Amino acid sequence: MSSPSRTARTTAAVLVVVVTLAGLGGRAALPEAVGAPLGDCLYAALVVLVVALARPRTTPVAAAGVALAVCAAIELSHLTDVPAGLLERFPLLRFVLGTTFGAPDLAWYALGAAVGAVLLRLTTPRATDRSPLDPATGSRRARALLLLPLGVVVAAGGALGWFVRTEEQDLTAQVAVARGTLDDSEDRVVSDRVRTALAGSIHDARTVLAQTPILDRLPGDATRVRERLERDVAAVEESRLAFALGEAGGARDDLEPVVRRAEQVLAATEGLGAGEDVRSALRAALESARGEVAATAPERLAEAGTAEVERATAILATRRTDLHRATRDLVTAQDAVTCPYPDQLWFPEAGRLDAADLAPIPWAPQHSVRADLLPGLEALNDAYRAQFGRDLPVNSAYRTYDEQVAVYNPADPNPLAAPPGCSNHGLGTAIDLSVGPQGFDSPQYAWLKANGERFGWVHPDWAGPDGRLPEPWHWQSVKTPVEH
Repeated sequence: MSSPSRTARTTAAVLVVVVTLAGLGGRAALPEAVGAPLGDCLYAALVVLVVALARPRTTPVAAAGVALAVCAAIELSHLTDVPAGLLERFPLLRFVLGTTFGAPDLAWYALGAAVGAVLLRLTTPRATDRSPLDPATGSRRARALLLLPLGVVVAAGGALGWFVRTEEQDLTAQVAVARGTLDDSEDRVVSDRVRTALAGSIHDARTVLAQTPILDRLPGDATRVRERLERDVAAVEESRLAFALGEAGGARDDLEPVVRRAEQVLAATEGLGAGEDVRSALRAALESARGEVAATAPERLAEAGTAEVERATAILATRRTDLHRATRDLVTAQDAVTCPYPDQLWFPEAGRLDAADLAPIPWAPQHSVRADLLPGLEALNDAYRAQFGRDLPVNSAYRTYDEQVAVYNPADPNPLAAPPGCSNHGLGTAIDLSVGPQGFDSPQYAWLKANGERFGWVHPDWAGPDGRLPEPWHWQSVKTPVEH
């Protein structure tokens, strides 16, 4: 007749083998997210069974307490350098000591100790149980030993099914996020390569989701694709932010010269009679634009998210449009007050060009034109000299604001000079040439009329024989502005 101690040892030994195989198999076959907690749990259950194997009369609760204490001590030992030194010398000890400390492992150990205690309670006789030779007692223990592997398999299968389903749900949600990111980022990234990569990952994710779980889609497949999707989404978002910062910087750069122009117009129209309503509107638009320029300084945008940067870009564009319109309105209002004829346009910079924007005429250095127009004028002069044997006789070119004030006579009913601000001489785009006493009938005028436009210089209609103010000597660049 077998003693209870021997029977307990035999049962514990069988359970040790079953739990060990289940633990090793689970760690090998299941993904890390499932296999690691399962391994911790079964490791603690194994220690419970080993305690029972060593001391068969130990109660299940006491064995579980000892096992939990042992597992906790081993886990906490990783807070010191002792386990690392032992593992370096004896690598196989990782199956006993583990490799690193993890606080969640303590909870899994507690669960495993409880599972081990339950197994012992179900499979070993108690002092009040019937005799081990009693057929009913033996039958109960036999059924428990047979059902134990099946229970382990069912539990592992349930955990596997839960894990696969959770993976599928997480991947499905990530696909939706990735699809939204892909759609929203069209024409908004620095390089389309990141969008192409994301589109490929979305396709692969949908392929994985269409597969049959376990048969085609193994545990961990969906997780790997999801992690790849997350990386690709992050890459697109990073590229989109870089693109947005570039667009915001460009919009800010576009606004700054409009701000300077508005400031110039506002200052130039002071006291010249333009309506206060349009001046107030420009001041308000200018204040809003300045505020947005300050709010979108690079150091501020560097701390902003993509959506905020994109909103800033849109606001900058709106401020630019509003400021340009308000500036144009004031220029138009000032033009109506200052320039008496439709062919005259008022410009705040007329007569106030920077010296760097002007260039002296080589054969008449006392006169200047806008620097970018000089090459065409020189080419015209070369052709004129080839025809007439002399340089173009320049009498006047760029005039400063004060010089225009000096030549303008508002009391003259037919002034030969436009009001200050209305003359294209002040823009550096006009010259006065001597064509001789014959004026419009001179060969010089006829030649210039026929050839000047080839070199970018024309005689305007208002200065023609039938124009508002016939001036055969007035010639201007084709780049002279004809509207604000």
